[in-house]
Amino acid sequence: MTNKVAVRTVEEFMQDYVPVYQPLYPLFMGKAQAYPQIVGQLDFRRADTVGDIRAKRILPKDTNIHQISVAEGKKSFKKYFNAAQFVQSEFQDQQGNEDIIKQVLDENQKLQDELFLLGEGTSASTMLNNGLFWSNDPNYRLENSIEISKASTGYHLPDFHTEIMASAAVADQISGKKALIVYGTIACAKFDGLYANTDRPFKSVLAEVLGDNYSLVKMPTDVTPANANGWIIANLDQVKTHYTVLPILKAQGVNEEKMYSWHNFLSGSMMLEVLVDDAIYRQPCTFEA
Repeated sequence: MTNKVAVRTVEEFMQDYVPVYQPLYPLFMGKAQAYPQIVGQLDFRRADTVGDIRAKRILPKDTNIHQISVAEGKKSFKKYFNAAQFVQSEFQDQQGNEDIIKQVLDENQKLQDELFLLGEGTSASTMLNNGLFWSNDPNYRLENSIEISKASTGYHLPDFHTEIMASAAVADQISGKKALIVYGTIACAKFDGLYANTDRPFKSVLAEVLGDNYSLVKMPTDVTPANANGWIIANLDQVKTHYTVLPILKAQGVNEEKMYSWHNFLSGSMMLEVLVDDAIYRQPCTFEA
């Protein structure tokens, strides 16, 4: 009689799986497009209007109508995959199997967030695929860093609020649901802080002023670039996420001949396309000492 290793199906496991790491990228899956699981590069075209595109008044004697010019650009999405396999001998304790599977899935979720945010680069010019934090998409707006000054009370929150609202004024010129994403150790600590001489949280005041059209989010510390502080305003209706495959437990089984269980994991590349000017607005900052 063979002593088989007991393995739950992928579907059974995933129904009970609750991730420890909560990724940021699912917020941007409203306009997502998946591609066939084939390694390579996908080029697609996007037309942009150039010059004066405002309509002109036509008088009875006019014979020509104002023409709008269009420039055609090309974008590239590099498709690739990350794969891993976990193998466990039948003669080892099987009770820890599913804990290890959960750890691998959590780590792959974190890796997916890194790909989504950073595009595997260290600046806008070194992107493999454009991300949320680093991007050379022409519609992406990256501002120069500003210093958040202290008020007369010695607190940064009044100026922090003012500067965020200035960014929101630019972002609100484009309709759509938006996410304010605060990043960096110092900025997130201020974001969670209280106003001086009051018990009102800074972020609740900010949420009240910005209104229901905004979601307020903190970028996960694990994937935030070192020493970076600031905020991003993302128009969720004016971006498009391209991806190959999201982190999954792809398949698993038992090799009865060699008496081990195996578990295959798969994730893939991801790119964030900015559909209109300023739909992603990133403002780096420092805080006055």
